[in-house]
Amino acid sequence: MCAQEIVVGFRKPNGQLTTVQSFRTVEIPRLVRGKPGTWDPSICLEWGDRFLTFLQNTVQPSSGREVWRVTFEPKVGVAAAMLTDVEVDGVVNGEERVGFLPWWYWDEVSV
Repeated sequence: MCAQEIVVGFRKPNGQLTTVQSFRTVEIPRLVRGKPGTWDPSICLEWGDRFLTFLQNTVQPSSGREVWRVTFEPKVGVAAAMLTDVEVDGVVNGEERVGFLPWWYWDEVSV
């Protein structure tokens, strides 16, 4: 797979994966144009704008060392919560990370 492709998994309503197919990203708009119920880039961009605006308005760091958990639940929406120190320790899981951030980055930010 090259960088200009995405892999799409098709599934049954119960979640069972049925097929996997690669698509060239530049061809996707043409593939779905005019077909009812298919991907609409304006809907995706609007959701992305609302999501980023939500994050910008919600995630307000005070010390710069906060770790936030962002969750998405279909038909409910997006939520963001700042983790406590105990929750951050639970995320680390014995790895050299805080969430998805490597410790070196976490330590460098605290300087």
